[in-house]
Amino acid sequence: VVDDDDDDNKGAFDDGVVAVVVVVDDDRLRCYLSEMQRFGVNCSAWVAAATVLLVVILHSTNVVAVNDEHVVDFGNGTISLLSHDQWMEIIENGEGGKFMEITKFQKPTLASNAHLLRSYPSKPAHKTEVDAILSELDGQDIVNRIANLSSYNNRYYEAESGAAAVNWLMREYEQVAQGRSDVFIELFIHAWEQPSIIVTIEGDPNAEEQDEIVILGGHIDSIAIGGSPLTARAPGADDDASGSSTVFEVFRSLIKAAYKPVRTVQFHAYAAEEVGLLGSQDIANAYANQKKNVYSMMQFDMTGYPKSDEKIGLIRDHVSQNLSDCVAMLIDEYTTIGYEDSKCGYACSDHASWNRCGYPSSFPFEVGFGGDNPYIHTDKDTVDRVSLNRLEQFASLGIAYIVELAGSV
Repeated sequence: VVDDDDDDNKGAFDDGVVAVVVVVDDDRLRCYLSEMQRFGVNCSAWVAAATVLLVVILHSTNVVAVNDEHVVDFGNGTISLLSHDQWMEIIENGEGGKFMEITKFQKPTLASNAHLLRSYPSKPAHKTEVDAILSELDGQDIVNRIANLSSYNNRYYEAESGAAAVNWLMREYEQVAQGRSDVFIELFIHAWEQPSIIVTIEGDPNAEEQDEIVILGGHIDSIAIGGSPLTARAPGADDDASGSSTVFEVFRSLIKAAYKPVRTVQFHAYAAEEVGLLGSQDIANAYANQKKNVYSMMQFDMTGYPKSDEKIGLIRDHVSQNLSDCVAMLIDEYTTIGYEDSKCGYACSDHASWNRCGYPSSFPFEVGFGGDNPYIHTDKDTVDRVSLNRLEQFASLGIAYIVELAGSV
């Protein structure tokens, strides 16, 4: 392992991973593969090529947090112990997307190596089915749902309004799912006010792949910087009512088309993303503990900006490269605006929680990172600034992702 970025960060796994080799201890190997995957390394290629194996992995002991202290991972090997006031300061300054709050998950539960070595379709296999479902897509429905979610004062994870927004969206899911005995809707209860939503369409009970889960997620919380996030106005139309509403529209279109998958499909609305990915970390670690077989995870965080035809930004760091290659193919096949490779930095959205647990994840962003919506985390992130066309492009991608990866009965 070498660090070729001239950043003097000698201890970090960075872009300069040049050789990998396996240890005697399977737990350490799994940990190392997961760490490599976090930094965008194609693990299957390394493992296939390895003939001489030697890795030394140092596991530090857990940082002890007392009272209201927080253990925060800023990436690149930087882990800090912060007081509650220090933690709130970085949140109020809009730094929430640049760290993971890992007090509860300093040593994440790691999924099996097999998750990191998966291969994915390189060309469409269900284009006829996808095209038929795309005809059910209603972009105005996405806009209307964004308007409803952004009408709450805010959707902060500790605010009553944050929980109320989740309960409203859950009722919307329940209404669409009526009459489908293979659809299950549940709240994932956390240690704070706002729960997350998990919606499941069961896979084909006669298929070997039924236990494999294809996940499409977005976060439902919002935040405004520069004041008390508990009371500040934070409509969060683009960040991330747009993603949560696009995920919902994918679900609605699939149900309206009477779609039934081979693999099990789930739609997630995560709580507490803006304060260090707390909700998705809780869920991803629970899935790893339960040894759930996650085939793929794709995150929709901000899908509504800009109103021009700029390309989708396909994030290439801290993701599964194999899955991201597949998503690139889907963007080319099923959208009209294309993509460009981009990087967002460590822990910029909930895909990082799954990646940290060793599950393959991907993150197509609204544009190349840095060109995104300048109004997020303010009271100006409103529904009038979102693009109907861009929302429809992402919904098309979401439908294609579900059908092409989960299959169709």
